[in-house]
Amino acid sequence: MRNFINLTVLLLLLVFPVAGQDLLKGQKRWSETEKLSLEDYSIKKNYKDAILSQFLISYESKGFDFLRKNLNSRVENIFVGNGSFIDTTKIVNLEKHLEFQQLQFDIAEIQARKFRKRLFLGKKKLVKGFEVMKLISNEISNEFAQIRMQFINETNNGTNLVVLQEWKIKLQKELNELNEFRFENRKKIKRRN
Repeated sequence: MRNFINLTVLLLLLVFPVAGQDLLKGQKRWSETEKLSLEDYSIKKNYKDAILSQFLISYESKGFDFLRKNLNSRVENIFVGNGSFIDTTKIVNLEKHLEFQQLQFDIAEIQARKFRKRLFLGKKKLVKGFEVMKLISNEISNEFAQIRMQFINETNNGTNLVVLQEWKIKLQKELNELNEFRFENRKKIKRRN
């Protein structure tokens, strides 16, 4: 009887999706509808920059992940409010600055979705150990840093409106292409050849 109960609990954990980790105070998970706002930032003054945002692409692994229908809930894209600040005395157009930071959060979300996709495509490798997750995490983090700097440089910190608009279109297209790898999707993902 005890073995039956243990097996039942194990099967329930495998079949029903587990929600992502609880967020710490000041953290915010990426959302298509809830954009960054002034309230998400620590208000600080006398810094060189007017605004700075920190993002974290984190992952969690468990022993039977290779049996799950998708691994979207194992990778999160989080805005770290306690590590981010804004000096409102240096900002003329708050909405434009927040939009520019949101676009960087969107870049992090694209990278998180790429991480989820790579885990999905290589989840059979998880049987051998979780080193594959660590490797992918490192690669994704490096790619994110490079893309973010390219975005900042090409848009001249969001002031080149023509290039900024090109990036907006590009980022939205990538988010749409990777839609099934968003955190909220718990449906089975089908492998395409």
